[in-house]
Amino acid sequence: MNRIFYYELKRLICNKIFVGLFIVNGVLAWYLLTRDIIAGIAYTAPFSAWSFGAYLGKVMPFCILAILFLLSFYYSKKQKSVETLTAQTPVSPGQFLAIRIAVLFVCFLLICMLIIGLSIFFYIRFFDRYPFFDFLLPTVLILPPCFVFSTGIGLLAGRIHQNLLYFLMLVVFVLGFSNISSFFDFFGAGYFVSAPLSLAVDAFGEPAFHISLPFYLARFLYFAGGIMLIMINVRLSEKKARKA
Repeated sequence: MNRIFYYELKRLICNKIFVGLFIVNGVLAWYLLTRDIIAGIAYTAPFSAWSFGAYLGKVMPFCILAILFLLSFYYSKKQKSVETLTAQTPVSPGQFLAIRIAVLFVCFLLICMLIIGLSIFFYIRFFDRYPFFDFLLPTVLILPPCFVFSTGIGLLAGRIHQNLLYFLMLVVFVLGFSNISSFFDFFGAGYFVSAPLSLAVDAFGEPAFHISLPFYLARFLYFAGGIMLIMINVRLSEKKARKA
């Protein structure tokens, strides 16, 4: 299994398209930091947890677009020829799909390390500070649910038809610019921008960082829903192999 994992990982990471997506995400992240976040979000400090959460929410659509684009490789015509070789391995289709999901996660993690690393440099360079522990909660609330749910629904869409994946990318793109302020906002940017405006401020004019229960529940539902979709895809892969 390790050999298959490293083979699949090498196929994606060494791909010119992944390198291009990696660079594009970095450029967009730096643009957001220096043009938007530097002024602070919703009258909060640029280095507040509110601003950092908004930053992650604003850059996350581009990260998810990159993952969905990489996922589309698995359903291309070229991939069909590769599957004839992988079918000869002792790994079951369900295990093979799990390996591919793990590879996608590594790619997602690399992109997230880039955008978070750029934010660290940004806060140190411009404000001489980086409140690491204050940023842990926004990171946990945004990154895992977005990846798991997008991967789950992307696998299901690609299984039905490859073009559905491209339609899903369009949906992600539209959602990324929809500025939804509800707690159900998938990427969370709208919530982190609007929530501070309804909270009381302290002596320094800064609202305390407080996440509402509905937002916690929404993130849990996205994460749990994504896990269920991934499990469904794994079972469908196993079922298809038994029929064959």
